[in-house]
Amino acid sequence: MDIIKAHELTKQYKDVNALDNFSISIPKNKIIGLIGKNGAGKTTFLKTCAGRIRQTSGEIKIFDDKVFDNLNVLSKLVFVDEESQYNSGYKVKEIIEMANLYYESWDGEFADKLIKHFKLNTNKRYKKLSRGMKTQVNIIVGICCRMPLTILDEPTLGLDAAFRKDFYHILLTDFINHPRTIIISSHLLNEIEMLLEEIILIDDGKLLMHTSMEDFSNYSMMLSGNTTYLESFTEGKEVININSFVNTSEYIIKNNLSKKEITELKNNDISIKSVSPQDLFIFLTSKGVLFDEF
Repeated sequence: MDIIKAHELTKQYKDVNALDNFSISIPKNKIIGLIGKNGAGKTTFLKTCAGRIRQTSGEIKIFDDKVFDNLNVLSKLVFVDEESQYNSGYKVKEIIEMANLYYESWDGEFADKLIKHFKLNTNKRYKKLSRGMKTQVNIIVGICCRMPLTILDEPTLGLDAAFRKDFYHILLTDFINHPRTIIISSHLLNEIEMLLEEIILIDDGKLLMHTSMEDFSNYSMMLSGNTTYLESFTEGKEVININSFVNTSEYIIKNNLSKKEITELKNNDISIKSVSPQDLFIFLTSKGVLFDEF
């Protein structure tokens, strides 16, 4: 079952398309990464999914129903981002109390554990919290409400590396125990790749790829060696990136070579290496070229 169905979704701001004929289907009960550079359209898409903004054209359905101004759908999702979501005068404990009233599936016991884990002062007012502490409050609400659709837009901003790692562990453990659809956006793929079952790559408001994390990890390879030989070998192949030196070059190409071609490369002293998902993301979005889906 698909939780989200978007067809030719477009959101226009003046003469700029933040989303440009964006079509996608997102399945149930998976952790999915929405990856793109800053300004790629990630937040616009997520806010459209959450009913925060209305598309200019196209269609989007959540749980097979329209989302904008639809309380029936909005009551089944939570949207967490860096913007302040609460009255700045509220104390942390008041925010938690309101979440308990608003979300039917709220787990108060787990919320208390996370509050103690993060060492949050519940008597402190939201406006007095540091950026990192506000992020922790947002994370607690986003996880403990256990909505069927949980949307996390750059959820770890303001957290140091140790806290980010801690959050990813908490999120994955809770997902295993309480499956739901979780979409997490980031431009730091290397930090979240271990969480993801699927990845959505977006650039300039367009869908570049939607595939499994495993297939994305194996999508490309790096060939290093003699420039003249590699120029000839890669002719007609899908080249993603080239980095040339004096007499040697590095070619990033699609990983679809035959065993015969692999043997040929090795016989010609060409080094073959894997490409990290983070580097592949950078290469693909820097190039800005649409690639065929798997």
